[in-house]
Amino acid sequence: MYQGAAAIGVDFGTLSGRAVVVSVADGRELGSAVHQYSDGVLTQALPTGQPLPPSWALQVPQDWRDVLSQAVPAALRISGVAADQVVGIGTDFTACTVLPVSESGVPLCERPGFGDRPHA
Repeated sequence: MYQGAAAIGVDFGTLSGRAVVVSVADGRELGSAVHQYSDGVLTQALPTGQPLPPSWALQVPQDWRDVLSQAVPAALRISGVAADQVVGIGTDFTACTVLPVSESGVPLCERPGFGDRPHA
């Protein structure tokens, strides 16, 4: 069991997300895990079936939440680090896109009336 402070890095890629746990003291990797996105890249249509214009590439926000709920706990288990030892979390995206959300943090594209709107 690791005894020091640790940090978590989460990389949200094109088809999967990766989590790594590192020692704050020396940067040593303590554990990592990968979670493949269920939806991957949407190039033809939205989940509702609404067609996308040519050359579009979108992702489903739930895939990102799944990385947080699957890969991060797996990396922590592998590392032997307890949650209360984590002093920081950093994120990285292949290409950052602004995700509009409601006041409660729900992505706009998941709210009623917005599922067919690719800009939501």
